[in-house]
Amino acid sequence: MARRSKARPTPTAATRGAATMPFDRQNYRLLLGAVGLIVLGYAVMLVDNAVNPDPVDSALSLVVAPLLLLAGYLGVAGAVIWGAPTDASSPGPNGAEPEGAAERA
Repeated sequence: MARRSKARPTPTAATRGAATMPFDRQNYRLLLGAVGLIVLGYAVMLVDNAVNPDPVDSALSLVVAPLLLLAGYLGVAGAVIWGAPTDASSPGPNGAEPEGAAERA
């Protein structure tokens, strides 16, 4: 027969510790701006294709919209890579000191 394990206590705010956000406010602003560029790029392409009788030869569809899309996707990547700043005085994962902390002390 299977052994019964003891019921685990439900974690509370005191036992979990403080929750940290993976990004800070600047990351979210960059991400929002990048998504805005992507939406603007697709909107420019859509409007140009709907208005222009020959959308294949239009500068908006061939140059402007792809550059807006490229900038938007690079902005999304930059907003994700640009991680939130870490506090040098706080311990790292598993209670280890951050890199270089022993050299600074």
